Amino acid sequence: ASPEQRTDMRQAYRDGIAWGEAKQQTFELINEELLPARERYEALMAEPARIEETLKEGAEKARAWASPFLGRIRKAVGIRGLG
Repeated sequence: ASPEQRTDMRQAYRDGIAWGEAKQQTFELINEELLPARERYEALMAEPARIEETLKEGAEKARAWASPFLGRIRKAVGIRGLG
């Protein structure tokens, strides 16, 4: 919340705001803050093939980095490969 919004809420508490109204105002503030992220999420979820492709690309990158690293670790601790 902005400094002005915090000041307004403090005043509302001093004026006797009901808990239900305070919760509603808090919900509306959080909902407004999350709206851009929610819209990006919904747009992304509308393209499951794109998600799958991104996950596959990430797995390939991770495997390319992790396999040699794990090989060095196995050698360092004396564990033979499985294959």
